[in-house]
This record gives sequence, structure tokens and C-alpha cells, in this order.
Amino acid sequence: MAFSQVLLSDVTANKDTNQAILELLDINESHDLQYHVYEIAFGDKQIFCCLSGGSIENGVIEFTPVGLAAFEALTNVKEISDTEYFADYISTEENIAEQIETVFSRVPNGAKVCFVGDITGELKEELSKYFTMIH
Repeated sequence: MAFSQVLLSDVTANKDTNQAILELLDINESHDLQYHVYEIAFGDKQIFCCLSGGSIENGVIEFTPVGLAAFEALTNVKEISDTEYFADYISTEENIAEQIETVFSRVPNGAKVCFVGDITGELKEELSKYFTMIH
């Protein structure tokens, strides 16, 4: 089953987090940053999703600084229903579309999903087939 996605431009991480990312990137400006946070239509479900750099080892998420900021931006998405959060690791060793659709199939309507992986590395090209990587 296919899904449609819209990159959300009205959510960001908290001000202090954005400032820390700007400093990390050696950018001398102060403004909100855009992260990979999406509204997904999957069948009759509305799901919110972010793409975060990092890894999951022994059930513990190890975010990159920008990956953590993307997750924080996801938590700032306002919605009506009770929110359930889910995290899943995306691997290039398995079919990307199947991994994404499996997660979207098992989460409830209104869920917030964080996909974790090497977002700027080997996954970037594969994920760009399913998610808008720039706006």
C-alpha cells in the first residue's frame, strides 16, 4: 500500500535546541530550523513521522544532535488525539518500502513515528524515494 506525505514547515525543535544546532553547524544566525517531520496519509490513518539520524542498540535510541532535534520537532506537532510514540530503525539491508509500510500498518491512527538511521549517509538516496528531502 502506498502512502502520501507532506513535509511540515510549521513545526521545529525548541529555541534552545535550534540554537545549539546552529552553533554545532557554525552558523551565526538565530532562527527556527526545518527538520524532516511529515504528516502521512496511509489508508485511513493520519500519522506524523520524523526522520532522525542515529541508531538503536539494545532497545536504546542513540540520536545524532540533529536527529534528536528532529524528534523534538515531532513532539511539537499539535494534534487532537492521545499520542503514541513509536521508533523504528531503518536498514538498507532490507526493503525500505516494506519496512516503512510495516511500521505504518501496525501503529494506530494519530501516532507519531520516528524512523532512526543513517539519514545523511547511505539511507538518504533510498528515503528520498518516499519522503521529500528538501522543501
